Amino acid sequence: MRLGIDIGHNCPPDTGASGFGNEDKMNKAVGEHLIAMLIKAGVDVVDCRSPNADSVDFSLWKRTAIANTNGCDFYVSIHHNAGGGAGSEVFAVSDAGRVVAKAVLNKLCGLGFKNRGVKFRKFFVLMRTLMPAILIECCFVDRQSDVDLWNQIGAEAIAKAIFDGLRESLKF
Repeated sequence: MRLGIDIGHNCPPDTGASGFGNEDKMNKAVGEHLIAMLIKAGVDVVDCRSPNADSVDFSLWKRTAIANTNGCDFYVSIHHNAGGGAGSEVFAVSDAGRVVAKAVLNKLCGLGFKNRGVKFRKFFVLMRTLMPAILIECCFVDRQSDVDLWNQIGAEAIAKAIFDGLRESLKF
């Protein structure tokens, strides 16, 4: 099993949302823990972060190109939301993606985040990968209660929830 892990944003000018928390920092903290857990479990991991890009569109293109050229079996994009909501949601466009999205979402919501559901949206990274993919919105950076819960739980526990959902659904 080869997993492409995209630690969302973290590539100026592709920066994430901010509020009571900073999406770039939160994505990186969760993503780096997740990558370490996957490697320890013997999973072949491809880090899909782009070290640089001239635009947000080019950053997104580079992330999917890394996964596609490395023959990943599944793609995971890690994010934290903004826009006035609360809780966790996971996006997928394929049936295989929705199965994994549901497992990951259930684990995240088991930590106490509100369940916003598995959703369909034609995000670039979901449409341009050659393999099934999910985009995880762990919680809202502009919702004080979500960030407080995130800080209480910690990035490692959030990464572990994602890891457990991936392991359960992808059977590694």
